[in-house]
Amino acid sequence: MSSVTRSSVRKTLSVGVIGAGPGGLALGIFLKKAGFDDFTIFDREDGVGGTWRINTYPGLACDVKSHLYSYSFDLNAGWSRLWSAQPEILEYFETCARRHDLGAHLTLRTEIVSARWDGASRDWELRTAGGDTYRFDVVVSAVGMFTRPVMPDLVEEGAFTGVVMHTARWDPSADLGGARVAVLGTGSTAAQLLPEVAKVAAKVYSVQRSPTWILPKPDRPYTDREKWMFAHIPLAKRVYRTRLWLRSERNISVIENGSDKTQEFTSIATRALEATVRDDALRHKLTPTHPLGCKRLVFATDYLQALNQPHVEVVSSAARSLRARSLVTDDGTELDVDVVLCATGYAAADYLGQIDVVGEDGALRDKWRDGAYAYLGMAVPGFPNFFMLYGPNTNVGSNSVIFILEAQAHYLVRALEYMRRRRKSYIAVRPQTMVEFIAKIDAWMAGTVWTTRCSNYFRAPNGRVVTQWPRSARAFWSMTRHFRAADYTFDAPAHLPTIEVHTHTMADR
Repeated sequence: MSSVTRSSVRKTLSVGVIGAGPGGLALGIFLKKAGFDDFTIFDREDGVGGTWRINTYPGLACDVKSHLYSYSFDLNAGWSRLWSAQPEILEYFETCARRHDLGAHLTLRTEIVSARWDGASRDWELRTAGGDTYRFDVVVSAVGMFTRPVMPDLVEEGAFTGVVMHTARWDPSADLGGARVAVLGTGSTAAQLLPEVAKVAAKVYSVQRSPTWILPKPDRPYTDREKWMFAHIPLAKRVYRTRLWLRSERNISVIENGSDKTQEFTSIATRALEATVRDDALRHKLTPTHPLGCKRLVFATDYLQALNQPHVEVVSSAARSLRARSLVTDDGTELDVDVVLCATGYAAADYLGQIDVVGEDGALRDKWRDGAYAYLGMAVPGFPNFFMLYGPNTNVGSNSVIFILEAQAHYLVRALEYMRRRRKSYIAVRPQTMVEFIAKIDAWMAGTVWTTRCSNYFRAPNGRVVTQWPRSARAFWSMTRHFRAADYTFDAPAHLPTIEVHTHTMADR
């Protein structure tokens, strides 16, 4: 086992960043601009980009428009389409990493499996899957929400001789040409994947627990004239991006249960379904019973059209088990299949589940046994010098997560600048600050469509919504615009009291 340590003389704070996705890259860029040169960005993959490097399934694209799903400080005039596909988005983040000279700060093919606070030396020890250790004054997790795929619990009644694959672990060598394919799931991934599978497969089954509201996605290439304007007219792409941002902000009321905006979007989705699916029985199968917005909104270009094709069949019963060459659903239907594609999502509410984080008085997973929480989605009492990007309650419902990540990265750099100015080596959010923030989140969450009786990945086991931000992106930016030192303590405790922050279900309120 090897160990990599920093100098015992602290000329500046050393920072370890876990994850080289959009959040980790933004933080690295801001750290450099602020004069913090002693930082390392770790990633288990062989390059940057996070989920856009890991996911490569056919049809993968963003559901936020290209000019909005990009950094405000690094606008791209060359986006090819309104909604860009995975290769172009990955290329954008790779270009940003090169342009801002992050190469020397990247440690790739290195999976961090644990982070432990050392109270004596007041630093963190990061341990890799290979057994190496690194020590840093400050650690920031930028692993995001969509890192741990959830596979369906399929009983093997017989040894399945075909292929079973989660979309997040796509095997490009799998031959779908002329195959009989079952696609499990009806979310954004399935809406992108199934039309592509239907182009080559002989038979496609769309296996659904429940249907999802589908909103039209009128994608198109940018014209040469538009791209010329973005490239040559000063402020053109910035004004265009601002307009997209403002339009998204106006849609914030879609998260309010029963709001006019929710009704408007429901009407749009209903009209699109009626116009596309003429068959009454199929349209009934595809009509949701839950309110629009209680699950992640799905925007699709040709999903409903694909479900209309004669070789595509919608099966309204969840997958239960596998036999030698078939998939059996809950209602006993047996489907002859060669390939099972699981578009079944991620353990999004299980934050940092793949990393063992131990603070002053215990493990983070124990503190979060009733659901994850963090002040501004970034800091947890009892875990000094430890922050997160895209942590609990930061998944914005009506705007771009890139905007949220930038706001958080700016905030963290301001916190580190404060520590540098005041020569502080310790920072921890106060328990009372955390309690008051949770109370605000729960109050804001009341009345949102996410708290309706609806199965989604937003909730913890106790029913509390732990992934979503219940206000506008502008509101989050306002709360993180200034670093409030009064929310934190900068003195390590003489002894280690047990720190408990209690969360409640919506039913307890």
